[in-house]
This record gives sequence, C-alpha cells and structure tokens, in this order.
Amino acid sequence: MRRSLSLLIMITLGGLLLAGCNASNPNRVSAGPGWQPCESERPKVCTMVYDPVCGQQEGGARADYASPCNACADITVTAWHPETCED
Repeated sequence: MRRSLSLLIMITLGGLLLAGCNASNPNRVSAGPGWQPCESERPKVCTMVYDPVCGQQEGGARADYASPCNACADITVTAWHPETCED
C-alpha cells in the first residue's frame, strides 16, 4: 500500500513537471506552417533593411514588424512569418 502511494505520487509529480516544461517553452510555435521561431538570444541591434513580417506574440496577437530581426527583438514575439499579417 505504501509503495503504491509513493509510486502514484512520483508519477503525478513527473507528469506535472513535464506539462510545465511544455507550457513554459517561449520558442514553441503553434501558429502553423511557415512560422519561424525566435531564438532565445534576442537581437539588440537590427539593420535598417525593410523586409516586413508578421510577428506572433505570446498571447496569440499578431503584429507587423519591419524585419524578422525587429520582430524577434520584441520579447513578447515567439515566432515570425515572412509576410505581413492579414486583417
């Protein structure tokens, strides 16, 4: 009985830990095909090259950015798509 309870607790805690790791991954991309994840190392300076992209923010909102670099410089952006956002 005691061993069963210990095993049940370990399995439950392990499942919670794995679920937490998946939910807290800032680079996960669930926006669909063509989306590129932003790297964990965010750019501090971007060139003035204008190559507009659509950025997917953490809460699901999307916004246009001047370039992939500018999109990923925004810490709320998790991924970008090589076209502007649709209305």
